[in-house]
Amino acid sequence: MSHRLFILVYRGDPLDYSEYRHTALYVQFASQKRSILHILGTQGLYRYVEYPEADPMELGDLVRAVPVADLSASVEEDEIRETVARTPVRNGYLDLEWNCQHWVGDALARLVDRSWVAGTERADAIDKMTDACLEAHDDQLLAAQ
Repeated sequence: MSHRLFILVYRGDPLDYSEYRHTALYVQFASQKRSILHILGTQGLYRYVEYPEADPMELGDLVRAVPVADLSASVEEDEIRETVARTPVRNGYLDLEWNCQHWVGDALARLVDRSWVAGTERADAIDKMTDACLEAHDDQLLAAQ
């Protein structure tokens, strides 16, 4: 059995614009444990948070779970957690456009660096995450006006 890795995409709140869609990583571990790994906050005040055993449906209005990859069960759960947790959170004054969507890409890049995820799997998952973000309801209403 393997660890299954997903990107979660949540509807934006209070308005569902693409840049307000929240993204997170979700791991279903081979041990049957699960965890949501993400950053919370706002520009300049982001912080890393892990929700062990959280149900993705209870965290917000989930619009998509994008499969990323199956990681070998030989990789320890704590190694995955620590690698993701060490993904830099960019809170500098030059990082005002940076958000949770960028963090997910950065975290996946760290997993690629460890050879746990293929670069093509990362790229495909980010494309699908981006598509899910661009389907934001209020963006589409604004474009129709």
